[in-house]
Amino acid sequence: MIITKILNNNVVLSVNKANEEVIYMGRGLAFKKKVGDEIDPAFVQKEFVLKESFNSLQMQQLFSDIPEEEIEVVKKVIDLAENELQTELSTSVYITLTDHLHYAISRFKEGTEMPNPLLFETQKFYPKEFAIAEKALHLVLNDLGINLPETEAGFIALHIVNGEQGNENMQTTMQMTEMVRDILSLISRYFGKSFNVQSLNYQRIVTHLQYFIQRYLKDEIVEEKDEFLFTLVQSKYPKSFQAVQRIDSYLTKIYEKPIEQAEMIYLTIHIQRLVADKNG
Repeated sequence: MIITKILNNNVVLSVNKANEEVIYMGRGLAFKKKVGDEIDPAFVQKEFVLKESFNSLQMQQLFSDIPEEEIEVVKKVIDLAENELQTELSTSVYITLTDHLHYAISRFKEGTEMPNPLLFETQKFYPKEFAIAEKALHLVLNDLGINLPETEAGFIALHIVNGEQGNENMQTTMQMTEMVRDILSLISRYFGKSFNVQSLNYQRIVTHLQYFIQRYLKDEIVEEKDEFLFTLVQSKYPKSFQAVQRIDSYLTKIYEKPIEQAEMIYLTIHIQRLVADKNG
């Protein structure tokens, strides 16, 4: 592995055996090194194969312009998230989270706080990611001496969610969060009751809605059709099915796409479990 470009003391550009452009990260990886020198594998902690030129230019510019200590904090946050969630986040999160954190720190130094309209929903729908984001704020405080507000935990959590789901941009993740909020609000209003957000059935329907909306927005249609089961849930759970019809009307009106039959069955069952839950 030969260094083709040094982005900072901890980040270098190289080319692998498949002739693909690669970014290597590691503390002190480029210390006392120059272009053409060998990369010591013992110092490599992360590597990213850059398959798209646009992505490559973004990462090169970002890692060249952002202070090394901020990049190191982002790496710690992502390592923490991947360890606690037991999943690998998409490479794009290094770009989006590094960029967001840099400007969050800049805003803090200027005395400006950006409002987060989805803070409550982020805490409620993504509790694991939000808990990691709160730890991220402590890392920022300990390593950089910057005490970011709780609103930033909400933004960091959404970046982690975005990295988990592999969405192309943060707007998709925020849109999904808003849609889950609106659908749950619609169900609550329709049945005239509030639900216990700590209950197992509430957590189940939130998880189901997250995956349903992801499929819905990406046009990943569930092809299953079961006329018997479809008729059965309508007759057995009429009010829950009517709630699903309200959801269908809401989505069709805004996104001009109806809910498929199989999805309507699953949603009806989840709603019925939620409203029948004595702990809800």
